[in-house]
Amino acid sequence: MTPPAPLLASIYGLYLLAVITPGPNTFIVTRLALSASRRHAARAVLGIALGNTVWLCFVLGGVAVLLQRLPGGMRAVRYVGGLYLLYMGVRGWLAARAASRASAAEPVVAPEKALVERALAGEEARPFRSGLFSSLSNPNTLPFYLSLFAPTVVQGIAPWVRVAAGAGVVTIAMAWYGTLAWGLSTGHVRRAYSRREPLIRRVLALVLVAYGIRLLVTG
Repeated sequence: MTPPAPLLASIYGLYLLAVITPGPNTFIVTRLALSASRRHAARAVLGIALGNTVWLCFVLGGVAVLLQRLPGGMRAVRYVGGLYLLYMGVRGWLAARAASRASAAEPVVAPEKALVERALAGEEARPFRSGLFSSLSNPNTLPFYLSLFAPTVVQGIAPWVRVAAGAGVVTIAMAWYGTLAWGLSTGHVRRAYSRREPLIRRVLALVLVAYGIRLLVTG
């Protein structure tokens, strides 16, 4: 049996490597920090943290194990996550088009201006919910957490070790995404982003669409 300290260190290290790898949560925080404000990105970080907490309760509480044993349970999670990412990607692409048209030289008539404002507002109006849904709908979270925390649910491991492992994971997530939200919302980064906003929005949207398609195909 692995002692608690090395076990927790390995869990924290593996999770840190995973969380710094770009994924849907990273794209959400990046987009809001660059195109909206630090406050919007911070709210998304809180939503992501809550979503991670829910997943941790599932895994450490044993509900995920039951879901894994149900016929088609894991596949359903992947399909739902893939469809949601497709939705986010398509909406982000439309918002990028709206932003590009709004910044064009031609005058924008009132109906088109209203469409632009609604598209951009829909992207940033509910950052906490966006972060929460992004975290909850990521189908890779469940199998990853199952494998990550498997050593903590064996006989001989004290309950406090599981609590410390879960609390540490949430803390690492908030620290990393909070750093992104703070760093990417600074003045010079935002000015550089404003010159390339439509292109960056399209790239992030395409990444989400590609990620969603991959989940649907491999589901």
